[in-house]
Amino acid sequence: MKFRTIVKIGVGLSVLLFCLGVAFYSFVSLTDAEKGKDVDMFALIPDDCYGVLDTDNIGYYTSEFPRTSYAIDLDTIHHSELIKNILTGITQYTSVNTHGLSNQIQRLMISFHNSNSTKDVVAYFKLSSSGSGFIGDILKQRYGQNISPKVEEYRGKKIEIYPLGKTANFLSVLSGDGYLVISYHKLLIERVIDAIKDGTSLSDDVVFSNHKVKKSANYLTFYGRTASFPLLSGRQTHVWSEFELHLNSDVLYLSGMMYEPDSCMQEVKSRLEEIPTLSEDSILIISGHEKVDSCITNAMSMPRNKIFDECLSNLSRDASYIMVADMDKVAQTPELYASYFPGFIRDNIDLFRSFIMSSQVTEVNGRFSHIYIFTYKY
Repeated sequence: MKFRTIVKIGVGLSVLLFCLGVAFYSFVSLTDAEKGKDVDMFALIPDDCYGVLDTDNIGYYTSEFPRTSYAIDLDTIHHSELIKNILTGITQYTSVNTHGLSNQIQRLMISFHNSNSTKDVVAYFKLSSSGSGFIGDILKQRYGQNISPKVEEYRGKKIEIYPLGKTANFLSVLSGDGYLVISYHKLLIERVIDAIKDGTSLSDDVVFSNHKVKKSANYLTFYGRTASFPLLSGRQTHVWSEFELHLNSDVLYLSGMMYEPDSCMQEVKSRLEEIPTLSEDSILIISGHEKVDSCITNAMSMPRNKIFDECLSNLSRDASYIMVADMDKVAQTPELYASYFPGFIRDNIDLFRSFIMSSQVTEVNGRFSHIYIFTYKY
């Protein structure tokens, strides 16, 4: 999925979240014993979506990001409407009068559907046992005490449809035991119900279901219908990859696994091994375990006077593929390197000019893991 699409959708999503007034910035991470209902959230998400954002604490990231040294260079992300409204606009609607939301919301997931509309998203909230009744109170605070939903039934499930004040928007709500699902579009809520009833959710997807690993606290992960980078996918469309975000003051990096049908593993491996070596000023691409091992071993024995050299020497000698690139040079002719970057990086390449990117793909137990490390140059 294109990064600019994510930001564009974020504008519509921010309005959705604003309407609810949920205090994301004060999420708390609870132990399993404290979380109440054990809900498989992926069992709610239709398997025809093209991306999913998953976090247990988005507030952690929105508060940590401004403290990084590169925040000003990623200003477009920082000041997107999504971040702006989460940090500022909703605070006036979060208080003890909204039932202590920070203790009720334990997980947020967002599925992305038709990329041509900013409103084609569905938000899923994992709730504590006491959290299912707050939606009406929040909307009343935002739009007045007279707001009341129209209730429609679909396949035995009730959908509440709230008019959002004097706007042309409506909020469709599905409540369940331990979860809440909202969207601008009733049809998307109906697709959620179909996924639950018909077994057509991401939990039932044989490829995507490989993602199920226990996450540490304070995580933010994007799952997309994409390979680690486009060159690996070929014509295969049933490929998923996860990109988990990590931050520190000078480095931003994404890590995760690529999931593809078992029948495609050898094809992906062959495609990875056939990537030609590219070595020029400020850009290095090497594939093949022996070549990677030799290159990094040599780099570690040499003086590291440049950030580029340091980034290279920090990669793993066990990797099957590596790439190190000054993103300013890549941005000058992005079409030459488009197949080596996920779409959400490639299509917003100018944001990353101030970074050295180092990436690697490593075969682990018959699967391929990837890491993208963006090291700030200034």
